[in-house]
Amino acid sequence: MSNPIKEALLNRGWAGQTMSRTETVERLNPLIEQHIRLNHHYRAAIRHCDDERVVDVLERLQKTARTDVGKLSETVFSCGGTAYNGTDLSPEDFSVNGSLADLFEELHDLETDFNESLADELDLEHQMRTRGVLEAVKSNSQDRLNALSALQRRVEGAAAA
Repeated sequence: MSNPIKEALLNRGWAGQTMSRTETVERLNPLIEQHIRLNHHYRAAIRHCDDERVVDVLERLQKTARTDVGKLSETVFSCGGTAYNGTDLSPEDFSVNGSLADLFEELHDLETDFNESLADELDLEHQMRTRGVLEAVKSNSQDRLNALSALQRRVEGAAAA
């Protein structure tokens, strides 16, 4: 668990032991896999949706999400590891069933799970560069959660009208 006193006093680097490079690779690869799976769910949602405005929003969110996978992967590479790449996954395995409202609820749940995984990871003593990447990815995940909530309200409002 990170030490908030050290963080506040030093505001840079840790005074003490941080996670090894090997441990960093072992911790980040499951996050990368979770993120790639989440991105496949977004792509399935885009294929399923026929509202052009919603598709535009989802595609913008995806652009950032793909960049975040790259940031996490680059961190693994810089630690001397091999990043999970998702080649064992097929886009066809990620299908969407049900209404658009159900779709956004599922995406929101998956994004929330990912965001919580990032928060848990930030509680560990990662090196500062890794913490910075994790914080940026978590911030982007929160932005996606906010956008999904807004899209859910729009879809529910349109269905009620």
